[in-house]
Parts: sequence; C-alpha cells; structure tokens
Amino acid sequence: MSKPTPNIVQAAKNQPKAPVSRAHTQFNNLIKKIDKQKKQLADWIATESLYRNKVTRDLVPLHSRVTDLQAELARLFDRAHDDARFKKRDREKLSHLIISLASSVLDEHDREDVRVLYDKYNDVDFATEQQEMEEAEAELLRAMMESLGGEFGADVDLSDPDSMAEALQEKIREEQQARSPFAKAQKAGRKPREKSAKQIEKEARQEVEAQNISKSIQAIYRKLVTELHPDRETDPDERTRKTALMQAVNVAYEKRDLLQLLELQITLEQISPEHIGTIAEDRIKHYNKVLREQSAELQQELSMIQNQLKGHLQLPYYLPLTPRDVINRLNGDIANLKQMAKSIDHDLKLLADFDVMKHWIKNYRIPRPRPMDELDFPGYRF
Repeated sequence: MSKPTPNIVQAAKNQPKAPVSRAHTQFNNLIKKIDKQKKQLADWIATESLYRNKVTRDLVPLHSRVTDLQAELARLFDRAHDDARFKKRDREKLSHLIISLASSVLDEHDREDVRVLYDKYNDVDFATEQQEMEEAEAELLRAMMESLGGEFGADVDLSDPDSMAEALQEKIREEQQARSPFAKAQKAGRKPREKSAKQIEKEARQEVEAQNISKSIQAIYRKLVTELHPDRETDPDERTRKTALMQAVNVAYEKRDLLQLLELQITLEQISPEHIGTIAEDRIKHYNKVLREQSAELQQELSMIQNQLKGHLQLPYYLPLTPRDVINRLNGDIANLKQMAKSIDHDLKLLADFDVMKHWIKNYRIPRPRPMDELDFPGYRF
C-alpha cells in the first residue's frame, strides 16, 4: 500500500508568489484527499485483519462453547422431565426450556443429538418444520416471480430457496433494465436517438484527453524505469535497492497510481517538490483526471470493506461506522458470550441437584409469545 505523501502536500502549501491556477488548486486538494483516503484505507484493512483474527481466535470458540453448554443443559432438563419429583406443570415448563435450548443450538449447528431432543418434545419434528419453512419461502418467492409476469426456468432448483431467490433477483434486474429509455425505445420499435454533433465532439475530446493522460503517466514511468533498471547497476546492494523500487514502480503503473509515481520521482530526486507547482496547466489537468479516478477507486475500496464488516455485524448499510466501532462491537459480542457461557455453566452446576431445580422451576414463567411484527424472518427485520 502507498504511504502518505507529506512531501507533495507540503510543496502544495509552500507555493510562493505566483498566482495558483484553478487546476493546480484542484491538484493540491486531490492530493490531500487521496492522502487522507489512503490513511483511512490502511486503518480499515488493519481493522478487518484484527476483526477476522479475533473472530477466529475468540468468537467462534465461544459460540461453540455456548452451544455445547446449551445442549448439556437441555439434556439435564430432559433427565429431570422423567423424574417423579416433577409434576405436570413442571414438565410443561421443562419441555418449553428443552425446545428453546435445542432450537438455539440447531440455529448454529445441525447436531443429531440435539435434533433428537427437539423432536421428542416438539409437536412437529425439526426436519418437517425446516421443510415447511422452505416450502413457505419457496411459495413466497414463486408469488413474487409471478407478480413480475414471469416464472422460474427449468434450470432453477425449485427445492432450493437460495437458487430461487437468485433467479428472482436476476428477473428484477432485467425489469429495471427494461424500464430504461433505451430499452423502451427499442420495445416501441424506435431507433435510439442518434448522437448530436456536440456529443460526438465531446466524446472525441474525451478520447484525446484519455490518450494524453496515458502519455503523461507513461512519461513518468519511462523516466523511472530508465533510472532504476537494475541490470545497469554493478553494486549488489544498490542493485537490490533498485530492484525493490522497480517493483514498486511497476505496481504503481499497473494501478495508474499517479501519486505513487510522483512520490517515487521525488525519492529518486528526478523532480523536486517545488517542481510540482511549475507543471504546465494542460499536464496538471491530465494529472487531475487520473487523481479523481484514483480517489473514486479508493472510496470504492473503503465502502466495500465497511459494507462487508457491517454485514458480519448484522448492521444496516446506512449506519455510520468507524474502525473503533467495529472492534468495540466485536468485543461486546465476545463479552456477552463469555457471560452467557458463565451463566449456563453456573446453572448446570446449580440445577444438577433436582431438589434445587424443583424449587427453581416452580418460579419459572414461560415467556409470552412475541407479536408477529416483532418476529425476525430470514433476510427480513421488522
């Protein structure tokens, strides 16, 4: 990853007396913006790495620990259910607890031993419930497809809701494209409107500009290659240094990273920071075009990393998020799981005495069902 560019930014601040053109001002502002974006991207990449390491090292084992403890507690309640000390109402409460615990475990892992417990106490076995849920989801997807005036093709697995959902999304994309002015004109039998002379002239100008941009980058690249070619160096240490710099030049050139190429020129003293302020107006405009593209790509990388982490944390995409927020939320999840494991472990030891459990179950109240608008469905949150 490119380092920040204090030399170039400082040069931008220190330009003397001669009036600074609008293009040079834009150049300076773009450099500052990209420098800031690179720092942000470095922070987010480091945060993502830290997040994944902590998830693997801390969160996943804790999840497994909690589900193991929940399964063990469900088995303890199962043994109590057959004990003569527990009466009919006690057994109803124990059944509810076993189903709740087993369901929580099965949401994370499809464990045969837990499924047996679930099927023993629930009116409908787990496999049937899963099948009914998948059928209901498939029916909903089929209805949505029909509302768009289509149906699933022969290549879609109608027993797999994920396959149906993917086909539905493709249909929605097709519908959106069909609403475009170009598509509407084609459907009506009309040819798309021909380009005006002004549009043709603009496109030709843009093509020339793109060629000039490439030439500007190529010119910097050629100067660097000429200076750095390791085969021309007899000193082994210097050859090693130039080989490393040459690799950096090639990477920057492939990425069209103009800022990094300019940094390398300054490093090799091919140009001075003051030279940046004297670059011709037309060349600066070409540079600005490249820098704007580079800034947009950096912003896209930032958004992609942020959205991936929001997905992992089950946060809405529009919620503002900082690297510190990510780690704080993860630490909060880890702390909650630790507390949950500690609590279940305590309950297991305490309730292993069925006389104690008898007293505890007497005071336990089965929670009232949540209203439909508070329930969470796969992929939806009300």
